[in-house]
Parts: sequence; structure tokens; C-alpha cells
Amino acid sequence: MPLCSSCGSNTFVPRVVVDFPGLHDKLRTLSGPAFVQPDEVASVLQNIQRDLEDYKAEIYRLECLRPEKERLEQYAIQLRSLLSPFRKVPDEILQCIFDDSCNMNIFCVVDSKRRLPVHTSQALIRKPAMVISLVCSRWRRNALSMPVIWSRISLKWMMNAPRDYCADEYAKEFFPLSNFLDRSQKCPMMVNLDIPKNPFVRSSVLHPSLEQLFGNAGRWQDLSFKSADYSIKNLLDCDGIPSASFPVLRKLHLPAGAIEEDLVLFVGTAPSLQSLSLDNADDASWEFKHLNLKLLSHLDLVPAQVDIQYSFAQCPNLFSLGITESWQNFRRRPIMGPYSSRLEILTVRHGHRWSVSDDEDSVFPLLSFPSLKALHLENSESGGWPIKKYWNNFKPFMMFVKQSSFQLTTFSIQQLSISDANLVHILVHLPTLQNLTVDDIGISPGCSPISSDFIESLHAYRSSPLRLQTGSIIPRVRSLRLLNLAAITFSDLSVVEMVQSRWIPTRLHAVGTSALEVDCLREFTLTFLNRSEVDAGGVYRSLDPIEKNGMRIVVQMLEEE
Repeated sequence: MPLCSSCGSNTFVPRVVVDFPGLHDKLRTLSGPAFVQPDEVASVLQNIQRDLEDYKAEIYRLECLRPEKERLEQYAIQLRSLLSPFRKVPDEILQCIFDDSCNMNIFCVVDSKRRLPVHTSQALIRKPAMVISLVCSRWRRNALSMPVIWSRISLKWMMNAPRDYCADEYAKEFFPLSNFLDRSQKCPMMVNLDIPKNPFVRSSVLHPSLEQLFGNAGRWQDLSFKSADYSIKNLLDCDGIPSASFPVLRKLHLPAGAIEEDLVLFVGTAPSLQSLSLDNADDASWEFKHLNLKLLSHLDLVPAQVDIQYSFAQCPNLFSLGITESWQNFRRRPIMGPYSSRLEILTVRHGHRWSVSDDEDSVFPLLSFPSLKALHLENSESGGWPIKKYWNNFKPFMMFVKQSSFQLTTFSIQQLSISDANLVHILVHLPTLQNLTVDDIGISPGCSPISSDFIESLHAYRSSPLRLQTGSIIPRVRSLRLLNLAAITFSDLSVVEMVQSRWIPTRLHAVGTSALEVDCLREFTLTFLNRSEVDAGGVYRSLDPIEKNGMRIVVQMLEEE
């Protein structure tokens, strides 16, 4: 290969000019012994062979440049990272994002034959603190400086603990859990325990992994325990576990079946307890009498044979209450509704298990909360067939609303089958309402309260078949969320007109004082289930100017899982 006269590098100049048309012409026209010129053909073939060798050498030279090219491309990619806007985010804000993202790190211990899935990508994703610490040195430095994101541990024990185990194998398999406990340092812990299988390697001896976790019981700040066969008292009384003391415990969630002995465990050992949730409260009055509940701000229970008035007397600072909508095996007697001046948040669970057969089963007539600000009616059961019958607890609920005379600001209902007329009747009695959420998930279209007539009733100044007066039923509402609508036919135009009627820019930052004044709607969310097209005719596009001027509007279609 000749060299360049200027730089001395190899220059590749082909020796043979490829001329397929001329060659084809010779192949068609030349023939016979007189036309054969073997020396000329041999010379051309020799030059072709030299050109092929030169081409091969040039290709090899260029192939050697491929790694350099890829290395340079990777360098450019990493160099562009210096221009990333996220690099401008201060560490303080980055740590706030990490804190919100790492709400729980999930560990699932399975049978030894299936092995502990600590090395799989799925297992890693369930531990966000670990994932964040592996991104880059800056993220790792910030993650390691935040013990709180490592202190949120959920452990599900899905294997019968072996009688004997290899210490090296244990250290290998349970290293992530040990690592989290070490990195959490002395930070108060949020712990969720679900133990359906045997955790004991011998009598009164826990598996080392659980022993290590229970050894940090003094740091538990938020504890949720679930087990059908074991009580948390049995586990904490094992060999090698320090004497139970919960100086920083604030939230406690206990299951059905182990209430008595578990509550006794926390008598006098949890002086900071503020939130108590009991899946079942059968015969729990004795334990309540022995618990120091004066600091309790949240209580969640099933009112079964419990004098709920006494419970309120034990909890003078109660701020939030969760309860089922009916009594279970309650000895009925004429009592007045309990009164709690500080109670501001009430969550009532409904479902087939807690269905009310008659008004005497309802818990609502026994409740009266004049200071209530937020009321949530939630479904306590998941799955099952669509609900096709109306709620039986409407009349007792209205009795509760009227006798409480509260100034409610937040009201949400989830998977509650109620007629549109009854829902409008409820809203008429809530003139101070600011936030309304109706979640239709699991409701048959014929039993949904979200109908065209209901939408018309929400109009700021029009009357409707369900509301003959022209005044607004909820004049103070600022956030309106209608979720998981399964209605086959729906008046989209009515929705648009209703939202437009409540967009009052002059009152965007004002609060009405008169019932005739309507506050400006700030947020509107509408989601459909299994609807082929959300806005086939472009009706909702007319809301774009309102959204650009300040209202948060979400209209979308979801697919039912």
C-alpha cells in the first residue's frame, strides 16, 4: 500500500476499476481460441487479489477504531450528565425526594428450597433505599446519610424455620436485612411483620434474622403485626430478646385473635402511644382499662361488645377514629351517642362483612361529633362481585349527620352503592364542604350515584330533577374528584357545563361567606373505567382555557385490572 507524501500514512488507491457493463459485453460477444488473452486476465486477477488484501487491511484498521468510537460515545453521554437540570437540585431537596420514595423496604423470606430472593431484580425493586444507593456516588452518599429510609422494614416470614442452619449461609442470605438494620443506626423504625409460618428454630429460640429484628424493638416507632398462629408477646418473650420496652412507639396495629395478650404486653411499656388499630376488639374493655391512652390521637377498632363510650372516656385527646358501620354481637341498650370535642377525622368501613340488616345494627345513631372536619366512607373488602344493591345504612347515617351538626370540609365515599338522589340529599346537609371524592370502583352502573342528574345537581346555579332550587348545594367546594366511573352512557356536555359554572376567576383566592356565593373550583378529576374513548367528540377540550388559567383538570380513561 503506497504512503502519503505529506504525512507518511498509508493511502489506499484501488488498482482495478470495476466495470461490470464492459465485462458483461465481452462475455456476450467474445468467444473462440483467438480471443482468449490469459496473461491479461491473470494480471487483472492478481491486481484484484492485492486490492482485496488492501481492503481487508483497511477494514481491520477501521475495526480497531470501533472500541475508541464507542468509548468516545460513552464519554459524551456521561459528559452530558453534567448539564442535567437534576444536578442543580440541592442535597436537601434530594433527600426529601428520597424520603418520599422510600416508604417501605420489603423482605420476603421463602422456603430454603426456593431460596431467599435477595439477588433478583424484583427483590431489589422492593427495597427502594437499596436501589437509590446504587445509582451514583452522590445518591449513595445522601442515602447513607439518611438512616430513616433504611429504618422502614416490612418482613413476611413464608417458611418454617429450619432446626439447624449454616452460619455462613445465614450471613449470605440475610445480609441485606442486617445491612438495613446497621444503616438505620439508632433511628426510630417503622416495622410491618407478617408471620404465617413457624419462625422458631427451637422452643423459645427465634431464627437469627427475626432475633436481630426483635432485638431492635426498643426503636420501633410504628408497628403493624399480623399472624394467625403467633402473638407478638410469644415472639418477644424468646431467648436472646431484651425485655420488651417501647419508649418511642407511637402507632400500633394488632390483628384479630391475639388482642388480649398483646395489649397486656404494651401496658406501661409504650408511654408515647398515639395511634391504636385493632382488627377485632372482642372483650377488649379490660385491656382498655389498663392502657394509658391519654396521649392517643387515633383509634381504629371493630365495636364488638365494647363500651365505646368508655373508650372515648379513656381517650380525651382523640383526633381521628376508624370504625365499622355496624356492631358485632352488641348488647343493645339505650345510650346516648359518645361526644368527643377534639375528634376531627372519622373513617367508617363498610362492606358485606359489616352490612347492616336493620337500623338497630348501625353504629351511626350512637355517634355524635360536632367538631368533625373530614369524613371517609371506605370499603373494607377488596375484590368480589360488583355491588348491585343499595346501601342499607343511609337513614342511620343521616341521623348521625343531623345530630352532629358539624361543619364538614372533606367528604369521600369509596365503593358505596347509593342512589344519586340520596347522595344529593347528603350534600345538601354539607354546605361547608370543600373537598368531595366519589370513587365508583366495584359498583354496577345501575347502582352508581354518579349519574347525569347528579352532575346537573352540582351545577352552580341551575336546577335539576334532583334539586329544584337554583342555589348551589355545595357552594364552598374547591376540589371535586369523580373516580372509576363505569357508566355506559354519560352526559359529557353536562360535566363540562358544570365545571364551567364553578370556574369563577374573581373568587380564585377568596372564600365566600354567604350561602348564595359560590367559591371557585380549583381541582377537577374525572376517570372512566373501560371506556373506549374519553373525549371522542372533543367536548372536554373546551376546558383547556380554564386549565391554562389555573384550574387543575384531569380527565382520563383507565382499564380495569
